[in-house]
Amino acid sequence: MQSTIPQKSKRAIFSAILPIALLTILPAQANSDFSNAHKKIERAIESAANKSPVDAMWIRHNALLIAVDKEETNAKSYAKGVCQFLAQNGFAVQHTTVVIADQGALRLHNQVTQLAEQRCD
Repeated sequence: MQSTIPQKSKRAIFSAILPIALLTILPAQANSDFSNAHKKIERAIESAANKSPVDAMWIRHNALLIAVDKEETNAKSYAKGVCQFLAQNGFAVQHTTVVIADQGALRLHNQVTQLAEQRCD
């Protein structure tokens, strides 16, 4: 069954719901343990940033939020690159969703503004 919600509306709904979901999920997930592999992926993504620093955080075992400088990063191609990196490091079977968010909005206003989303298959 196809959704009747236009794509832009879906993004608006996601952008509105994600901060609420993060507030709900993060306190619970902050204490739960992700695998060592998940933690290594976070560190590798953060340390591999060339131009400007990025923040990476697993919000579920198969959902990765990465905050980037929107002026320095092409969000769509970055998300695709992260999917390739995940596949090369054993995460292909998890069908991870990579959400690229505006780092400035996240750091300054604690607000997730989605720039791109990529489902890694």
